[in-house]
Amino acid sequence: MLAGVYRKIAGSGRGKGGGIGELYQFHCLCRDHYTGAEGVVYIPLRIEPQWAGTVRCCYLPRADWERMFEYVGEGLPE
Repeated sequence: MLAGVYRKIAGSGRGKGGGIGELYQFHCLCRDHYTGAEGVVYIPLRIEPQWAGTVRCCYLPRADWERMFEYVGEGLPE
């Protein structure tokens, strides 16, 4: 998995649009303590009002991340 910025290219089927086209920072890989399932911790590169003006770390199973996101580069696109 490459470190850097990713763009969401597919939805999860939850909600409207689900952030498609938005940018996200890959933070790290993680593993569920009980099941061993691999996941991705990431940070949406935007602030939403419902987050009370803070940055929020998020989690997805690794297979979902690999299906729903494409690598953009080490930094924000021009």
